[in-house]
Amino acid sequence: MNITDWMGRYRPLVAALSRHTNIVQRSISTKSEVAEGISLNSQEWQVLEAVISHSDGEANMNQLAEPLGIPQSSFSKIVKTLCGYELLEKYQTTKNRKNIILLPTELGISIYKARAAAAVSHTFDSFFEKLSGFSDEEIRTITEAIECLNTQLTEAQNHEDTLKLVKKET
Repeated sequence: MNITDWMGRYRPLVAALSRHTNIVQRSISTKSEVAEGISLNSQEWQVLEAVISHSDGEANMNQLAEPLGIPQSSFSKIVKTLCGYELLEKYQTTKNRKNIILLPTELGISIYKARAAAAVSHTFDSFFEKLSGFSDEEIRTITEAIECLNTQLTEAQNHEDTLKLVKKET
């Protein structure tokens, strides 16, 4: 018995997910020019997209960072970058000044519109084509499985990050 037999018939899927994770990890530091003088990495693009998707003014920074899986400190740095490029603006509510609401600027929306179509055709068309034979229910099941894995990985990371106290010798 091989030590990696625990994967069973899912071995190719686990291998594909591992490879995907490594490729995405590499791409985080790679910036692409999205407009004259504006270069974004994949996480910055994802944050811009999330803000545009929630541009009703209802979602605060915490609510946007959580589903993306980006730590709050990293999310804040990304927001600072996007605000520096004038792609996003920060707002506060009159009821809770600690709640920072992000809204896209016209520039942010226009850049997103211009680049999203290219990103879809370059990156996602062939991916979506491979999934076209699946029913909506099967797509939901695949999505749920990936989200389950994400939850397990997040919980494992949070558990490892828990501080362990060791009694100090006097």
